[in-house]
Formats: sequence, C-alpha cells, structure tokens
Amino acid sequence: MSIFSLLVISNFLCSFTMTNQQGKANRNEPLIWNQAMDRALINAFVHQQDIGNRVNGSFTSKAHENVVNEVSEKFPDVKLDKEKVKNRIKYIKKGFAACYDVFKNISGITWKEDLSMWQAAPDVWDDLIKKHPQVAAWRNKPIPNYNSLCLLYGFDRATLEEAETAREMRERIRGEQEETRANTIEEIDHMVLNDEIRLEGYDTPPNAEGRKRAKRKIALVEEVTSVKKSFQIAADAIAKVAAEMVKIQPATDMVKSQEKSPVSKTEIWKLLEELKLNAVELHKAYIFLIKNPEMLDGILSCPSSELSERRNLLFEMMK
Repeated sequence: MSIFSLLVISNFLCSFTMTNQQGKANRNEPLIWNQAMDRALINAFVHQQDIGNRVNGSFTSKAHENVVNEVSEKFPDVKLDKEKVKNRIKYIKKGFAACYDVFKNISGITWKEDLSMWQAAPDVWDDLIKKHPQVAAWRNKPIPNYNSLCLLYGFDRATLEEAETAREMRERIRGEQEETRANTIEEIDHMVLNDEIRLEGYDTPPNAEGRKRAKRKIALVEEVTSVKKSFQIAADAIAKVAAEMVKIQPATDMVKSQEKSPVSKTEIWKLLEELKLNAVELHKAYIFLIKNPEMLDGILSCPSSELSERRNLLFEMMK
C-alpha cells in the first residue's frame, strides 16, 4: 500500500472518529429548558393524547417521536431526542404531583385560571402552610401550565381522581417490558429462519430446535389467519342470505294473504260496518283481518247468524 493511500485512510478515520465523538457529545450535552419550551412540550403531549397516541395511560413510541418533532419545529436550534423529552416531562410531572397532591382536596381555596394561581383567604393559607410548609412557595407564585398538566396527569375534572395509580403504572411498565421482549425474540427468530441475519459468532444457521420453533410459530400464524378468513367468508355469506330473506319475506306474505283472502278488502270493510263497530274498533279489526286472512275465514264461517256473536268472536281473535 502506498504512502498516499495510508494518508487518505488515516484522514478518513480521524474525521469519522471526530464526527462520532461530536455526535455523542451532542446527545449527552445538557439541555437548558425555559418556560416557552416547557409549554410547547406539555402542549405537544396533550395533542398526542387527544389524537389517541396514549394507551392505558402510557404514551406510545410514536407519540414521543411526534413530540420531538413538534417541539423541534418551534425551537429548531435545540437538539432534542426521545430521551430528553421523556426526562423533562418526567421532571415536570414530579413537580406538578407535589402541588396537585396538596391542593386537590383542600376546601376554601380556588384555582384562578387567568392568573395561573391558587387563591384563598389569608387564614386558609396560614392553616394550610402550617400543615404543608412547602406550599408557601405557591401562595404568591403562578404555577405555569397547571390546567394542561391536569389533563395529562392530574384529575378527572368531575371526580378529582388520579388518572393512573402507582400499581397501574407498575403493571403497565412490566407489561410493556414483557411485550417488547417477546416481540424482539419473535422478530429475531423470523429473520434467522429466513437467513436475513446471522447471529454473531456463528458461521452456520442456528440450531435445529430454534428453527423448528420459528417454523411452528409461522405455521400457527398462517393457520389462524386461514381460519379467520374462512369464518369471515362464512359470516358474509350468512349475512347476504339473511338480507335476501328479509327482502323476499314481506312480498311472500302479501302473496299468501292475497291468495287466501276469501273476500275483497271492500267486502271486509262492509262486513265490519254491519257488526256496528265504533271507528277505533273498525280500523283495528280491518287491519287485523287483512293481515290474518285465516281469521277472516273463521268469521265468515261462523255458524251463528247473530251479529253480536260474530262481533264477540272477532274481539276474542284480536286479543
């Protein structure tokens, strides 16, 4: 190798090393937050919550990515990443919780949104400070973004209950860790099976047991997918037949009624008029006999010629 080639490689390695070190330095560089940045951060998290990127009290990875982008748009000179926004919102939440836990059940004190401050009579403040000395700092000091933080972490405005208990938080974190670990194992198995990656230190494919396990998982997924597809096809077919039956049934019933009716509708009306029914009874009986031609046949076939007998028989049928 020539001296010129060595110099080129040496310069490249030096440049790469310096760039890499600068990148690490930027990631580790402490970030100084101000009130405007905090407000933008909190509003971004509220926005992500509103559009559904918070599941069971936990913001999704996509939500954190969107927050980084939203805040960066407002402050393009600030170097942000997911870890920085997570750490900052965690710090803000801790300070908010200390304030919220004191004031949430205190009577005689009200929140003034236009001032972003808690207000109360002097004697109420004095008693409160005796019990909780730390609140003295908030007696004459605004609490920025308090309403927005309540939407995120504080309370339901109707019940003043915490949005997420400590136990729920522990269960959520444990579940996320287990889910992440399971997904990672499955993804690695799938990639290894398809020779998309090779495990470091191995020149040959993974052991047979690992390949078998991955194959079984893939086969099971394909089988479940096939069964679900079959069920969906069957359900669609049943729904289609049911819809056709609903369309056909009324027409069929009408045809049957017309075929079975021994007299015309005009004659039915005249028959009912002869039974001396009042207007309400007449209308109900007319509709009843049109819908039930077999009942009409029973009235016409009644052996008694007395109108009162036929009227009583009609009322019994209509019960």
